[in-house]
Amino acid sequence: MDLYQDYLETISSFPENSYFAKAGFVACNNDESVCGHVLITGFNPGKPHKGRYIPTPSYPNPFKGDDNKYFSRLKSFIPEDMIHQTGYLDLFPFYEEAQKTLLSNIRGNEKMTADVLRVTQSEIERINPSLIIIANKSTYPFWGASDDCVWMGYDFQKVAKDELPEELQARGLDIRIIRGFRQDDLAKHKIIYKTDDAVCRLTGTVAVMHSHSRNLSRTQQLTKSDYRILYDYSKKIKSQF
Repeated sequence: MDLYQDYLETISSFPENSYFAKAGFVACNNDESVCGHVLITGFNPGKPHKGRYIPTPSYPNPFKGDDNKYFSRLKSFIPEDMIHQTGYLDLFPFYEEAQKTLLSNIRGNEKMTADVLRVTQSEIERINPSLIIIANKSTYPFWGASDDCVWMGYDFQKVAKDELPEELQARGLDIRIIRGFRQDDLAKHKIIYKTDDAVCRLTGTVAVMHSHSRNLSRTQQLTKSDYRILYDYSKKIKSQF
């Protein structure tokens, strides 16, 4: 799958004067080394960092090279020997410094939004991670994690505290397991993505509903030790499905 080309084909079909056609976009190139392992997701890329993503339409795994402040905060909890199996993907590829601006353009443009998000979801299903760290609260509804929003339509089941690894039980982390696609009445009409074989490849994936915000309490901030524990836990859970 060539993610950039898939985005290009989709976005090229939009009206030339639309926000999405004019915003500019870029895609993170996740190679096979991250498949089946860890995926960290955000909302959208801001403006290019000192032109680092230009002129190439895709950029390599940002945890393997020089970082900007955003990626540095995420990289701070990834053990050095696990960087090669940690991928990154924004749900939306559009350059936009103000997420409120992007959200305001999503409202009222549900068809174009769904077309773009469907490409992203195909890539997430291809990577099929055992562990996803969803690092932006504004994206939760697009995952299907809000009762009144479906979009990608994943069915999240919260893990009870006493079912977590002992080291994480007192941390207050929001950890869930993807049980497949939602089957409620709203989802049956609103889900944007259906695989040819109707199989959700993320079934059994462990999801950490996280935030990259600096305002997190110390117990809510992930550490490299947490990362290893979560990774091992996710492999155990995924193997059960």
